[in-house]
Amino acid sequence: MPHRALDKRTVLIVQRRWVIASALARAFRAAGAQVLLATHSNSVLALADHPDLSAAILDSQRAEVRRRLEARGVPFLFYTARDQIEGESASAPMVRKPAAPTEVVARVEQLMT
Repeated sequence: MPHRALDKRTVLIVQRRWVIASALARAFRAAGAQVLLATHSNSVLALADHPDLSAAILDSQRAEVRRRLEARGVPFLFYTARDQIEGESASAPMVRKPAAPTEVVARVEQLMT
């Protein structure tokens, strides 16, 4: 079986809408990743501190989460319907909804290489 970039990696998916979060989770699991899901703000910060976290997909400009990920050197991207990300996050990678979950997986794999 060929090596996949996400094998045994832990990915945090932050999406408010369960249907989007579950579709992304299925795609990341199919790529070999362990998935942490956060659909509510209460769990996001705790999951962002997970010791095995390898990458994250954020649904909006969550400044505190972004800062924690950056401080730890954890790559992330925004998966959002917005045309652009503003403020401190403006230079962060972004995939525009409604991109296919497999496209999001591919972009995260690129971030990790």
